[in-house]
Amino acid sequence: MLVALSHSASAQLEFLTVKEIFQAIRFVAAQSEASANHSAVSPFAPDSSETRMPETFADLAQTILHCYHGTARYETAVVAQTPWDREGRYGGDNSALIRIRYYGSGSGGPYEIDVGLVSRQDQIRTAVVSDSSPERWNTGCVLEDWTKL
Repeated sequence: MLVALSHSASAQLEFLTVKEIFQAIRFVAAQSEASANHSAVSPFAPDSSETRMPETFADLAQTILHCYHGTARYETAVVAQTPWDREGRYGGDNSALIRIRYYGSGSGGPYEIDVGLVSRQDQIRTAVVSDSSPERWNTGCVLEDWTKL
């Protein structure tokens, strides 16, 4: 689970491994596909290991959002693409494009920011693909560089 231990995004991620992050991403992406295809939805309850994955994904998305827009109010996030088609530019092993919907602190909203998330070994990094907010995102977000978990 992501816990806010300090103002640093990497500290908020310290209790997760790269493997856990991408397990949650794959789970959420599969759930989105399953809800679009009702025949793929299981009538049984989820496995106990899966019950926290949507929360883990939401926590990850909030951490990413607050790194770029510190005072934004998170609404929701979806996995827009996995693997992300720009993964090769960053030399990653796993990737996803995450679309985060949020409200701006000063300008209202709602807005969407698309952020690519790439991993290699025990590190992650992000890259903003697009942001509909008129407010510029924080180009000094620590997740823009490889961050060890």
